[in-house]
Amino acid sequence: MNTHTRTARPLASRLFWGLALAMFFVMLLLNCLTPLVADDYTFAFSYLTGERLQNLGDVLASQYHHYFTWSGRFIIKCLAQWFTIPPKLVFNLCNAAVYTGLGLLIYWLAMGRRRARDPLVLLLIFLSLWEISPVFGQTNLWMCGSCNYLWASFFCLAALLPYGLYLRAPFAHRRWLPFAALAAGLAAGWSSENTSAGLLVALVLAVGFVLYTEKKAPLWMWTGLAGTLAGFALLILAPGNYLRQDTAADPRGPLTILAVRLLTALDQLWGHGGVLLVLFAVLYCFLWLQKPGARALFWPAALLLAGLGANFAMIASPVYYDRSTHGVFTFLTLACAACIAQLTLPGARRCLCALAAAVFLVAGVHLVQATYDISSFYVMRRVREGLWMEQKAAGVLDIETYSIEPYTRWCAGRSLPDVREDPADWVCADTARYYGLNSLRATEAHTFPFPGQTNATYERGLPEGELPSGAGLS
Repeated sequence: MNTHTRTARPLASRLFWGLALAMFFVMLLLNCLTPLVADDYTFAFSYLTGERLQNLGDVLASQYHHYFTWSGRFIIKCLAQWFTIPPKLVFNLCNAAVYTGLGLLIYWLAMGRRRARDPLVLLLIFLSLWEISPVFGQTNLWMCGSCNYLWASFFCLAALLPYGLYLRAPFAHRRWLPFAALAAGLAAGWSSENTSAGLLVALVLAVGFVLYTEKKAPLWMWTGLAGTLAGFALLILAPGNYLRQDTAADPRGPLTILAVRLLTALDQLWGHGGVLLVLFAVLYCFLWLQKPGARALFWPAALLLAGLGANFAMIASPVYYDRSTHGVFTFLTLACAACIAQLTLPGARRCLCALAAAVFLVAGVHLVQATYDISSFYVMRRVREGLWMEQKAAGVLDIETYSIEPYTRWCAGRSLPDVREDPADWVCADTARYYGLNSLRATEAHTFPFPGQTNATYERGLPEGELPSGAGLS
């Protein structure tokens, strides 16, 4: 080994871990600037007693009741409720670590057990996670949303990790692995209806490929698959899922309903993730031209199918929220990374560097905009909360206030309900209960100045076209 190689590898490793650490601190900052929003106030109280949660026992009792009356996401929502008990800094640290860990999981699933670290691949992964999500703040910064989507994706990729490593390079049996795979599969299968469905697609394909090529699969593969199936059954068959279904009959015919849901899923996939699909097609063609073995071609294709499975699983749901795309685009990012990890064509590295540089420039601009938006939303929320506390101290418990409207998809408050006009609305009632008030109602909406926006009413929420006192046009 020459001197250049000996020095280049440590440098790449330092850049790799430096990038991961930088990502952690960026996410920690953004998490610290993100206040409680919408459902976070609801989750601070027990679904069983209606009282403020005090300990883990209260959380378990609340979610046991919730499982039978509302939703099957027992593990995920236990986390979301528990994080309302300690200071929010605890969640901020954990959430930043999970986001960074998700990027590292994608990297290891794509690269396998290579000793040398590749900071370029990790950078491309983080850029994809930052740029592709249509509601980044809701799924990666909002406490309730992060637990339901970011953490669910993390659990699913953690359960998939040994399968990905084995498919890249088979390894010897380990006694503890069947039990670990069972536990990881149970948690992952019990996490998210569509992301867990995508995981099942990947696991079934992985087990099938190993059976086809090796005639038998290791025990841990079977226990991991069994655990995931068991968790998914507990998720889907929860009594609460069926109690809250809308009993009103849909007047449309079944074929129309199916067609609309299919087109909705296709629109979500192409409208937000079309760039990943095109990128995967290009990368996979280049990989094919290298004429690698079947194993090298199988893994990216299986991950693509997992992403498609997670997307079109939403056909079973009457509503496809933007935040439900988190697992879909996580799998598609992983599929692209799995192709990149195996490219050896001349010039491929230079093309990837150029791509990373271009996207990094765009992401840098978006990061500045997002930080300004998130910070402004945070400050306005703190000011408003201070006004509430002043009124509460003066004995006023029925408060008229204002809602706050952020701008970018990186802000957790974007498109989530804030205080509304009707004090009986759930978000008003739960926010008031959290702060010890009788009622809250909004009489106007306040915003803040933002580049590219023409809103001149940010200071007092005045009617459009009426400028605040002292304001003028230059």
